[in-house]
Amino acid sequence: MQTDILLKQVYSSLSELKTAIEKFEKHPSPSTQYSESLYKALNDCNKLVSAYLVLKEQKDVAPDLNLHLKLMNVPTPQEKQVIADVEPSLPATEPIAEPKVEIETIVPEVAEINNTVPEQTKPVEEKTFPTLVISINDKFRMINDLFSGNANEYNIAIEQINTVNTLDDAMIYIKGLKDIYMWKEEHEMVKKIIALTQKRFS
Repeated sequence: MQTDILLKQVYSSLSELKTAIEKFEKHPSPSTQYSESLYKALNDCNKLVSAYLVLKEQKDVAPDLNLHLKLMNVPTPQEKQVIADVEPSLPATEPIAEPKVEIETIVPEVAEINNTVPEQTKPVEEKTFPTLVISINDKFRMINDLFSGNANEYNIAIEQINTVNTLDDAMIYIKGLKDIYMWKEEHEMVKKIIALTQKRFS
């Protein structure tokens, strides 16, 4: 089961974190190397525990997908089922009686209109936006720098950005990604993904 696999990864990450903490504590003035090791171990552990928490809440659905669904406030299949179960059935309404109108009063009006039938209005089409254009080099840098080398999570994130229909929704989603992956605002690839998103809606 996915939870079991992820739990093993959490334990392994906790063990690495413990080692990094011990090395950091042993030195009165820890070096940059020990500081970076501790930071990386904390970051990795945080992401795994977050994914495990989401996975437990969503009852064993893939953590990467549910993570992104959660950011977009899209209900997962389980949540949809709960909504359907809880939603009360609407009471049946009685049909409204049509008013009776004398035929004589309608005929003159029809003659005046000259039997013209109004044209059917066309449904309003939703505006479509182009997808993000990301170069091969930028793609690999984003996967490595922003998604810890996980191409699957990168693909889901880009697909979600390409799916939303407003810049506000896209920026809310990107802010959620920043919080989860602990992106730094000044990182070149973070600026790049924001610029590409803004360009999509310009």
